[in-house]
Order: sequence, then structure tokens, then C-alpha cells
Amino acid sequence: MRRYPFLQLDVFTSRLFGGNQLAVFPAAAGLSDTEMQAIAKEMNFSESTFVLPATDIKALCRVRIFTPGTELPLAGHPVVGTTFALAYQGQVRASDPSPILLELGAGTLPVDVLFDEQQLSFAWMHQPVPVFEPWQGDRDKLAAALGLAPADFAPELPIEHGSAGVPFIYIPLRTRDALARARPVGDLTAALNGPAAQVVGAYLFTLEGTSAAPEARTRMFAPGMGIVEDAATGAAAGPFGVYLLRHGHLAPDQQAEARLRIEQGVEMGRPSRIEVAITGSADDVRDVRVGGEAVVVAEGTLMLPSPDQEQ
Repeated sequence: MRRYPFLQLDVFTSRLFGGNQLAVFPAAAGLSDTEMQAIAKEMNFSESTFVLPATDIKALCRVRIFTPGTELPLAGHPVVGTTFALAYQGQVRASDPSPILLELGAGTLPVDVLFDEQQLSFAWMHQPVPVFEPWQGDRDKLAAALGLAPADFAPELPIEHGSAGVPFIYIPLRTRDALARARPVGDLTAALNGPAAQVVGAYLFTLEGTSAAPEARTRMFAPGMGIVEDAATGAAAGPFGVYLLRHGHLAPDQQAEARLRIEQGVEMGRPSRIEVAITGSADDVRDVRVGGEAVVVAEGTLMLPSPDQEQ
């Protein structure tokens, strides 16, 4: 039997049994693409990651990210969680220069690592600057597919398509009540796509009930990716912060930095906290960071037959 150790983490939380679950295979060399996809389906978390030798000489390692249904070029909680897993195993140390570089499907991206003495306490993932375009779908069909009414959409903000590598439809809702009521009850994938044919996630949010600090409550459904609901979606969080900046709901400070705190996973019983930092202005975004904490929950070993036994 081939044996592959793995770690299980809760990401975008500082406590066990919160945040978004992640399986990390820190020594995945020898696994085929088909096996990685099958393992991700077996683990049945929103994502699993597989750490491989880097092909980019500048990168610490290569990280491949799989949902139960597909491979992703970029994702937030897998990058943050994998960074914590590497630190847990001693591959990222307090004495190492920050940022570290991880090779993803979307390219080699820096991750800032903050240590409390010898223990990793926080990781900031730098993301590509997102791009946006108008959403061309049918609002009535989208509302019905979410178990909502068109009146639940917040009228002061647009429904938009945005992506920093993984596409999402950003859907503003009036109230936290509407956010809590939302369910994928129809063909959500078709309602999201409109005239286009691509796999996207539905990123629902509300700004109701926010405190003085910029914050938002969100949920994310992506049935086309094999994700019924996600407890924390870092790949959507960076573009979401830029979305709010572009539409006047975030403002840069004197250092040209805008900050946002996102609560997600509350309705699932897995509360997550995601921090977003954007450098620049609405017309000139220069850097997008998504950060958070993670905790190791379990260690295990996956056993696979050798290739000759599988034949």
C-alpha cells in the first residue's frame, strides 16, 4: 500500500470546530491528477490541497487545490491553511524571510507569515487584482433559485461578476434575515450563468447591522464546484473588498489602505473571520491581501493500493 500522511485544519478561525475545514497532503508526490480528485471527493471538504515540489525555482513548493468536483487555480482558505500546515511541520519557520512564495495554478503568489515567538499566528495571502463585469442574468430567476424574492436584493448595489482567478457572482441583500433565508432551491448554476456557460459561485452578502469598523456578513453557494455551501471563501473575499471599494462602501486611510472584516459560515454553525486589506484607490488597486488564522485538528494517513494492484 502507498501511504500519504495528511493534516486536517480548521481555517479562518482560532478555535477548533469553527472556520472552514481543509485536508492538506504535505507530501503528495506520486499521486496522479485522477487520484487527487478522488481523494478530494473522499475527504468531502470544500477543498483539499496537495503539496508538491515547485516548478518555479523561487517558490517554496507547489500547491494544487481540489474541491470534491474540480481543481481550482486559486483559493483562500486552502492557501492560508496549507501555510499553517507547513509551519506545523517545520517547513515554514519564524527565522524564514517573509513573504514565502507558493506556486498555485494561478501563478506564484506571496504569503506574509506572522509569528508569535516560534508559532505561526497569522497568514496574509496576496491575490491578483480582480476584474469585474456586469452580470447579465435574470434577477427573478436568480432570486427564485436562492429561495428569495427580488425585493430581497439590495437596490443600491449591483449584482456583478468578479474574479481574481475563480469567478463569483456578488449578490447584495438588504438584510441579515434574507441572508439567513437563502437556500439553493432551484437550478442555481443556470440562474447564475445567465447567457454565459461557466462554473461560478454565488457570493451573497449584507451590510446590515455592521459596526463602526467596516464589516460584512456573507454566504457562498457553488453547486457547480461540488460545494453546497462554503464556511469561508478567501478567493471571493479579496474581490469582494475591491467591489465595496469601487462602490463607495470602503474608503482608504491616510496610508492608502482599506480594511474589511468578513463573517461567514455563521448559518452553518462554523463561524469564520476573514480579514481583507486593499492598497490603493477605487481606480487604482495595487495590492489585495486576504488573511486569517488556522488550527490543526487531526493527523492521519491515507492508504492507496500500489498501481500494479489497481490493474
